[in-house]
Amino acid sequence: MLVRAYVLFDVEPTSGSAALERLTHHSLGGCKVLASEIFPNEIIAHLEADGLESFNVALVELLREAGVRRATTLRITTTP
Repeated sequence: MLVRAYVLFDVEPTSGSAALERLTHHSLGGCKVLASEIFPNEIIAHLEADGLESFNVALVELLREAGVRRATTLRITTTP
């Protein structure tokens, strides 16, 4: 099953582009990340994972990145 989601990350004011760089280039196994800063301290990311378990693991790892305060899943879709 393929999982695609849009996630909004709130980051610390001092993190800015460094947090974006870490989120975009983080190695997540079965998950790909494409991220962009939309407003200061807010990063939107498109995540594509091989399944719900891979998605959940990737989201937890991204939340552990320095400067990330919170993540909100805006949309999630699955395809067989």
